[in-house]
Amino acid sequence: MFTVTVNEEMLAKLRSMLEDEDEGTCVRLREYTLGGGCRSRIILGLALEEKDEDEDESVTVEDVTFIADGDFLLRYGRRFSLGLNEEKQVEVKALDSDN
Repeated sequence: MFTVTVNEEMLAKLRSMLEDEDEGTCVRLREYTLGGGCRSRIILGLALEEKDEDEDESVTVEDVTFIADGDFLLRYGRRFSLGLNEEKQVEVKALDSDN
């Protein structure tokens, strides 16, 4: 099991996004590559996807279910914080990782 700390503003935004999705859609924690070449970097973000019962772990915060695959959790740890930055963009922080 992993943990996600998320504030009410972020939960409200996620609930709104999930309203338009099929039942069973969860919020996936994942990594993205930003940029290209030698200036590329990895950032953590979110996606809306269905859970893969064989590969994913899940945790529910209030009524929002978060998922992550085992490799992601090995790489970044098991504790995450979600929120909105000053520009109201999603910010995902791995609390157990130096990445």
